[in-house]
Amino acid sequence: MSAPAELPSALKATAFIPFLVASAALAAAYGASFLLADYLRASGLDVSMAGTVISSGIFTMIISSLFAGWIAQRIGLMSTIIAAAGAMSAAMLAFGLTRVDLRIAFAGGLLLGLGWSAFNILAPLQIIHHLKPSARIRYLTLLSGAQMAGLGFASPTGHFLAHRFGSFYVVYIGLACVCLSAAVALAIVRKLMQGTPHLSMAAVGITPSLAASVLCSTTRMPIAMIGLAACAFAGLSTYQTAYAESRHLPAELFFLTFTLTTVVCRFTLAPAISRLPVRKLAFALFIATLAALALFICNRSSSIVYVISACVFAIGYGLTYSTLNSMAVNLAGDAELSVPVTSQVFTIAYFAGVFGFPYIAGMLVAHGGINLMLTVTLAIASVNVLLLARTHSGSPRPAVTAHY
Repeated sequence: MSAPAELPSALKATAFIPFLVASAALAAAYGASFLLADYLRASGLDVSMAGTVISSGIFTMIISSLFAGWIAQRIGLMSTIIAAAGAMSAAMLAFGLTRVDLRIAFAGGLLLGLGWSAFNILAPLQIIHHLKPSARIRYLTLLSGAQMAGLGFASPTGHFLAHRFGSFYVVYIGLACVCLSAAVALAIVRKLMQGTPHLSMAAVGITPSLAASVLCSTTRMPIAMIGLAACAFAGLSTYQTAYAESRHLPAELFFLTFTLTTVVCRFTLAPAISRLPVRKLAFALFIATLAALALFICNRSSSIVYVISACVFAIGYGLTYSTLNSMAVNLAGDAELSVPVTSQVFTIAYFAGVFGFPYIAGMLVAHGGINLMLTVTLAIASVNVLLLARTHSGSPRPAVTAHY
């Protein structure tokens, strides 16, 4: 166990690269869950059940979000991440067996929520755990880049393989094997990381008192910001098809442009952004997000403006998660708060925005149209600029005891 300043500023490539590959593989499995509707249709089953199956995982996702840290504190961080990969493998196997019995798909939905939530919450901790504060943003950006690559390319790759082999069954069984291989790779990473300097894991489980201390400190600002940023992303992506139809544009153009731009930015800009002042970087990203939303609202039917809007939004939102995550945990370290708990509360706030706002956005679209939803989303994103202005450049008042 080491103090934050004594931690290394880089991770061994032999350990970090397999970790990135495994992260991309698990993200691809989560992204392939959106192929379930096509699988049900091809199997002659009720397509509407796909949404119910995926939504069933929200319950286990919430439970996993709250208790993943507790499990990690008892059996180990990497051991819990490996178990999450195993749950993802079982989920893909269950989806593959959907054509046998639709009830098996619900087991897959529950396992998917359990595994993906635990991995998404704990994977950043593996990086934060082993790196000094100034190096975290670079590696968190690379991690988010790997996850976006897996998520973004899962659907088109899945459709290609299903067309090539004649069934989505092959896709899901293949992903079950991929997730199992990811679990093996993560086990190897755990072995390679043994002996590497790291923070204490004394306070990883979320408790009401630890969560309250995080939310009462300056760490609440980046936590609130990621929740609001997630609302902007969720609203824009969930109702992108409706937006594209209102402008007579192909929605695929947005998703392809957004995914490619985000992945390229995260991998190419990761070394550079680690040298920038975090608050100024966050401000620039928020302005880019606002500019993109304004372009979406003003665009009438131009494909060029559509692509530019998607690119600007990908740059603005695409780098926001790792930037704000780094800001939150570094503020927690300065305030002698629990860094692991801060990171977990941060991710839960992200989940709240991503899964909560689409319901509100849907009501806005139903009652006022897509432009009203975009205008409200723009207003929500604007709040981030105001919150950022309230963050102090100095260190927050320290707590009595340090919990790393």
